[in-house]
Amino acid sequence: MPDSIQSKRIRYDDIADLYDTYVQTDFDIPFWLEAARNTSGAVLELMAGTGRISIPLLEAGVSLSCVDLSPEMLAILRQKVDARDFSATLHQMDVCELDLGQPFELIILPFNSFAELLSPAKQQKALARIRSHLSPNGRFICTLHNPHVRLSNVDGKLRLWNRYPLKAEAGTLLFWGMETYDPDSELVNGLEFFEIYNASGVLQSKRMVETRFRLISKPEFETLATSAGFECLALYGNYDYSEFRAGASPYMIWMLG
Repeated sequence: MPDSIQSKRIRYDDIADLYDTYVQTDFDIPFWLEAARNTSGAVLELMAGTGRISIPLLEAGVSLSCVDLSPEMLAILRQKVDARDFSATLHQMDVCELDLGQPFELIILPFNSFAELLSPAKQQKALARIRSHLSPNGRFICTLHNPHVRLSNVDGKLRLWNRYPLKAEAGTLLFWGMETYDPDSELVNGLEFFEIYNASGVLQSKRMVETRFRLISKPEFETLATSAGFECLALYGNYDYSEFRAGASPYMIWMLG
């Protein structure tokens, strides 16, 4: 895979101000709260974004550190933390270069974000850095797409994925997207379009972001994790702790130690 593709991360800075409008997923939050409740020490959230998971964890009293590469996403998270008078340590850092100088009892990487590392080499490097930050009896939970199921939604067609009200502007955000798959690189390549209309239906602005993520098979991730020194403690197929089924489970939720 060319280096230019490997290094082309999603430009979250360009849509950070819209992120909380179009990403309103919350079905996985009880899972992360339960994981944190079973942890007495410090928790590290990787690729934390604007705090979709971070804020509920802080509300539950978790001792939390957060890492993300995007300064704009972290700025929004910092505003949320300060507005609630919470205490959290935020780091702008590439997970492949993770260097925090302390161990954590629980490290989490939610929302299938590990797949945004676009090569096995980068994934291996990230896992090694994560392993070096895990306390002796700690756990690392990494969530991934199940490639078999995820590919069923990739067909190259442009669709309106959703529409969202914009309260402050009394307008609407239309969220469009399309995805294609390259079997040679194992990358899903996407285009996401964000259209903002005023209350009269007049288009005010439009943005486009390119997305990429790499689908990782169960055997490959298991090999990567083992090579980094991890042991698989459990593998779930969904956030209800159901058993992973290769042909049907939407996710691979890896619990490593």
